[in-house]
Amino acid sequence: MKSLELSDLLDLVQYEKQRQAVRAEMMEIKARRRLPLNGFLTLLFENRRTVWYQVQEMARAERMVEDSALQGELDTYGPLVPNGSEWKATLYIEIPEEELLKKMLPTLVGVEHSIFARVGGLEVRAAGEEGRSREDYTSTVHYLTFTLPAEAIRRIRAGEPLYFGSKHAAAACEVEAPGLLREELSGDLDS
Repeated sequence: MKSLELSDLLDLVQYEKQRQAVRAEMMEIKARRRLPLNGFLTLLFENRRTVWYQVQEMARAERMVEDSALQGELDTYGPLVPNGSEWKATLYIEIPEEELLKKMLPTLVGVEHSIFARVGGLEVRAAGEEGRSREDYTSTVHYLTFTLPAEAIRRIRAGEPLYFGSKHAAAACEVEAPGLLREELSGDLDS
């Protein structure tokens, strides 16, 4: 996928005029690209459009008009755009009850290094962004990269079953990717 550049962004006025339609489109895209792994772990697979939306929303919220500020957002979120032989995902720990969340986060340290994809018999571990976990606590948001070897891509294109999961002791799970998500992720490869 082509990386995002300043010229891809709309100015605040242009974006505000289109925002309602863009938000509706993004809710549909994100619904197809979201995968609950268990009762509290969810993956959202990013693509160029989801990252563009994130940058536009940050620019809107912070009223950014200077190119340097916008470039800072692109530098922050741009690495979430996959390159055609990988998937990028945001891992969310979603526990609405604050007391339970505070209790669970220390037990989930390292969860970002436990996430995997499995296609056929081939397993691909996600690489988690460093610095999101401490030894006694973890963040509720993690950025992951699934670097796919050629054999995994071949198996995905051949339609072999695709699963995602966690091997973390406090969050072990595995679920099959639904058809719409498979289509989205297959479309991300070599695009």
